[in-house]
Amino acid sequence: MDEQQKMQILADLVAIKSVNGHELKVAEYLEKLLTRYGIQAEILPLGNDRANLVATLGEGKPVLGIGGHMDVVDVEPAGWKTDPFVMTQAGDNLYGRGVNDMKDGLAAIVIAMIEIKQSGVPLPGTLKFLASAGEEVGQVGAQALTKAGYVDDLDALLICEPTGYRIISANKGTLNLTVKSHGKAAHSSMPKLGNNAATHLLNILQRMQATFDDVAGAVVNPEMGGTLYNVDVLQAGNQVNAIPGLATAQINLRTIPELPNDQLIAAFQKTVDDYNATTNGDIELIAANDVISTQGNRDSDLIKLIQQIGNPYAANQDLSAEERAYEQQLMKLLDMPYAADEILAMSASGTMDASSYLIDHPVGFNYAAFGPGNDTQHQDNEYTSKRQYLEFIAIYKKLFVQYLQVAAKKQVVED
Repeated sequence: MDEQQKMQILADLVAIKSVNGHELKVAEYLEKLLTRYGIQAEILPLGNDRANLVATLGEGKPVLGIGGHMDVVDVEPAGWKTDPFVMTQAGDNLYGRGVNDMKDGLAAIVIAMIEIKQSGVPLPGTLKFLASAGEEVGQVGAQALTKAGYVDDLDALLICEPTGYRIISANKGTLNLTVKSHGKAAHSSMPKLGNNAATHLLNILQRMQATFDDVAGAVVNPEMGGTLYNVDVLQAGNQVNAIPGLATAQINLRTIPELPNDQLIAAFQKTVDDYNATTNGDIELIAANDVISTQGNRDSDLIKLIQQIGNPYAANQDLSAEERAYEQQLMKLLDMPYAADEILAMSASGTMDASSYLIDHPVGFNYAAFGPGNDTQHQDNEYTSKRQYLEFIAIYKKLFVQYLQVAAKKQVVED
């Protein structure tokens, strides 16, 4: 496949407006493209305008799962300098909604599989491409694939999210808590006729902070650090001379394997129950977006091969001094290590479909996230590097084949 064809595939994917909830057309496009080249692909409808897609190349064990999501976040066209659904090139940069997160990754996976098929190289195992719907909101596609058994036979999992020349081998989980304080409205001149929901909310938030400090303060993961706790939204009252009858807070946590989400929920619920039992407050705690943390095996063959194959590309990026300084500062702000000329494995606070795929193997699985792109996901004027996109196709071609070869030899020895 020549460069023009590779660019056209990416442009075609960007042109499909697969904002979360509308992934079916991407699945149809990928299915048509893969089957044209003799690769087995199946669309798995999820209802309405949604679908997953699973494609396989090769047969038998070992099985390398390759994950990518088809949805993109919505756009505010006023913030864009170009049409967000028309891939536009300026220098090495390719602009468009989802071009970075993660249609460049999807295209790179599919093209690599097609070129492996065309090469006739025998595969001692199976490549299983899992293209999911709804990663950006709820991971509904990945959950459906997991429930249907499509990840049961995986020996390793590569998620092709936009990491650039970095490996993410561990991801914090996430947990959203809504705290509702139910009171009674009254005039501010007669507070005894009411029950101030805002006061109770402030009180319970203080107690919840103390609970968090007590339960999580000393618990640290060696790769990911500690649990993050942020009160992000507060709402109460509508005028200054009225006692509010309802007040709410929304809290986001980023969690680690050593302190699972269910333990945190139980600790906070006890705090709420104790408050309700000892005051005239009426606090309700609602948990949502309960996504587990994942921590892969940093000594896995998958990670070693990514570094072995990818390091020459990373060392040859030809970054300017300004670009290196920016990346170094960005990684420092994110508490992540930085190297300009080699691929390092690290952790990240963001979640991805791996949390759903590895629900039964959250720690120690042969897992890595490694894909073309940068840190402009979800932003106006999102972009990716043309050069890096093409380089990742070459990397994936080598990685997919070599991983199966290494894993197959190990299985023979073990058998």
